[in-house]
Amino acid sequence: MHERHQTVRNRVFFLLRLCVVAGACFLIFKNLNCQEFAGSFRQLKAWVIGVAVAVKFLSESAMAFRWWIFLRALGVSIPLKTAVRLHFHGLFFSSFLPSSTGGDFIRAWYVTRHTEKRGLSALSVFVDRFTGLFSTALIAVVTFFFWFDSFVFPLTDAGTVGQTISRFKVLIYIVLSVLVLSAFFFWIVRKTPNRVSESDGFVIKIIQKSLIYTREIISVFFQKWWLFPVLIFLTILFQSLTFVSFWLIGTDLGVSGQLRHYFLFFPLVWVIGVIPVSIAGLGILEGGVVLLFVKAAGASPETAAALAVCQRALFLIVAVPGIFVHLRADYLPKAKEHIFIDGSG
Repeated sequence: MHERHQTVRNRVFFLLRLCVVAGACFLIFKNLNCQEFAGSFRQLKAWVIGVAVAVKFLSESAMAFRWWIFLRALGVSIPLKTAVRLHFHGLFFSSFLPSSTGGDFIRAWYVTRHTEKRGLSALSVFVDRFTGLFSTALIAVVTFFFWFDSFVFPLTDAGTVGQTISRFKVLIYIVLSVLVLSAFFFWIVRKTPNRVSESDGFVIKIIQKSLIYTREIISVFFQKWWLFPVLIFLTILFQSLTFVSFWLIGTDLGVSGQLRHYFLFFPLVWVIGVIPVSIAGLGILEGGVVLLFVKAAGASPETAAALAVCQRALFLIVAVPGIFVHLRADYLPKAKEHIFIDGSG
């Protein structure tokens, strides 16, 4: 009975997310001039497309390398090529399949097949995701403070009424939020017992184990002070290259020639798109790009929508290698693959 209720609930959640996707796409395309929208793509130069695809592939490979560095710091020894395969395998699930779990859960599940440190290796996926989100948000914050005196976000369709967000207010909100969340998080981790009680329920055990592994990961960051800055540097470097490639695309499409727009709008959209209200962020990412570039950068809805479609196309193209990883079962450990055995996972 419980499994049946769980199946029904999953289907309901999936339908709700599908409705969000359909609604967002309808709002984006309902008033577009189809001829102008299609004509926007004819402005794209072949070399710009090639550079964007190459940069996105390089960026995703660098993110796999970032995760591998983090695993090595935790004492989880897997080959670099395995980390790359698992990364693209997860990317395939995140991009193509209407999964409620997402590619991170797939990657976390299969990385445990390659090491005995199962708890740490699985949790590393989500810490790696947090590192990426933190870096993305940092790009947006730095861009806002150095390239924008203030930012007017329109609240109406006409764009005549808006809310001006000053740099001073943003700084206060960010500092307070980080302090409160950090204090609460460290309090929870510190209060977590070192051992899991056998009398606790399954869910409580999972939470306690996760917090214990989190405390171990935090200690690694303190012991290896260089680790977090290196991970952040890699992320910012290659994400910045991606935003530059979007700027090249947007300039060809006639969206905006100002690089600062791309370094602010795309990070904001990517962070918001992580919220699981749609399927793979479909509709949310596109809607955010269109809204920000039209209302705040003065682009036409047609060119902004074309830029959003190009963004989605790049996401799908770079996820294609994950299909071959899945079909060849390269996400599973080979018989001759060395597995680091510690027994602490």
